[in-house]
Amino acid sequence: MARRPLAAALILGASALVLTGCLPMPPAAPVLPPTSGPTEPTESSDPAEPGTTDAPTESSEPSASSEPSEPSEPSDGAFDFTVDDGAGDTWSFTVTGVEDNPPMDSGSPEPGTYFVGILFDGEHVEGTADFDTCFDFFVVGSDGVEYDWRDTIGVTAQDDIFFADSNAFTQARAAVQLPEGVEPDQVIVRTRFGPGEEIVLDVE
Repeated sequence: MARRPLAAALILGASALVLTGCLPMPPAAPVLPPTSGPTEPTESSDPAEPGTTDAPTESSEPSASSEPSEPSEPSDGAFDFTVDDGAGDTWSFTVTGVEDNPPMDSGSPEPGTYFVGILFDGEHVEGTADFDTCFDFFVVGSDGVEYDWRDTIGVTAQDDIFFADSNAFTQARAAVQLPEGVEPDQVIVRTRFGPGEEIVLDVE
């Protein structure tokens, strides 16, 4: 069975990153430094008097903080996304792949259609609601139409997401039905409650 990798992820509603550049400072005029010179050493002597050994220890404390380890933790973790559904549940998860004609425990695609399987790994961070209760799953086809996993809830894939453990799971599968000849272009994971966050992944 063919498995397609997933490309760049987009979380709608997330804050944008602002990139700032460094501009060179203009050279100071030769007349200004002598006038400001006597005042600057007096100001620097003021902080030098209260500047006891506590000052260097304070500067050393932030350098020893765990901030540099925090960005390394998500990169070392198994999950790409952590999403609060806005209704009391938070899940960390990764879409690990998309496959044609996934293995099924029961049911078959309607004539002129076929199944696409979305594979998930997930871990419950907070709350009690199941993953499929908090989120809905869609495949956007090459025809531009969104196909909903809940349209095929009457069939059961192997390791179906409907029966996934409420605490953590690996390779849980959501089967979505597409018309024959329509290829999966995107996977959408959308919260069913709260502000309506969604994650969009391109299928290569």
